[in-house]
Amino acid sequence: MLFDNDKIRIGPTGVKKDLFFMKGRANTLRRGKRFEIPEYLSSMGLNAYEFSAGRMAKFSDSPIYEKFRVNSKKFNVAISIHAPYYISLTSETPETYEKSIERLARTYAWAVWLNAKRIVVHPGTYGKSKMKRNLTQMIIDGINSSITLSKNLYPNIKEKFKEICLCPETMGKLGQIGSADEIIEICNEVGTNKTRPCIDFGHLYTRNIGKIIGKNLYMPVFEKIEQNLGKNIVENLHIHYSKIEYTGKGEKMHHSNDSSWGPNIEPLFKIIKEQGYKPIIINESPELETDATKLMDIWKKMS
Repeated sequence: MLFDNDKIRIGPTGVKKDLFFMKGRANTLRRGKRFEIPEYLSSMGLNAYEFSAGRMAKFSDSPIYEKFRVNSKKFNVAISIHAPYYISLTSETPETYEKSIERLARTYAWAVWLNAKRIVVHPGTYGKSKMKRNLTQMIIDGINSSITLSKNLYPNIKEKFKEICLCPETMGKLGQIGSADEIIEICNEVGTNKTRPCIDFGHLYTRNIGKIIGKNLYMPVFEKIEQNLGKNIVENLHIHYSKIEYTGKGEKMHHSNDSSWGPNIEPLFKIIKEQGYKPIIINESPELETDATKLMDIWKKMS
């Protein structure tokens, strides 16, 4: 089925420039050498990569993106994109809300240009609203509007948008919309032919102030997704992972995967192996591809 994975895939969200230099690649990642990233990751035994839109607001196709999508296929690296961080589908300011819809719509085009099949997005914050249901509906409406707008903005490639799913992400701060239940509800309302969850287990760990660990952090989430969205969805999830420091308000700071903070990856890998899941796992620690390689090594030893 569309969006299904052939196997578990692991990779980073970005690459560290110093390591990229050591491999004899580009003089800089900003001068037209990003297309070498799939080959670079493949040489490290990795097979996924999340391209961060970060704070970029304008997108256009280019020869560099063409080389990137060719290389992603050649080296069998699954590509996803993280939509701009300043998107807010719960903003009470109409202009901000509409611009968020437009930026998300334009990210669909960038996904096509980069051969990405998944777009990760932060839904928004609670703000001052006491009506959680109204905020959830704003997100649902915003996603549907962005899908419609993307087709109007890019009619020449709109058919390819059917190959892309939007992945609302679970969030780590208590002021952000993004519990597992909220993300499941959003995906259920929009439809699993257009969306599926991005489950960031580091975020869920900090959202629970580190109180839920081990198998008890992971398995209930998988069970909820299967019950509400279906077996096929839980088998092919998009997962973010890193160890994260927290405060009483949730997420504070990402750490390397050697840190004493949680969550630990081994219980997650054990469940994936036992259940036969085939997720894409994106490492978000500061050590990027180095820690992603360590995750891949742990997975190979356990599987």
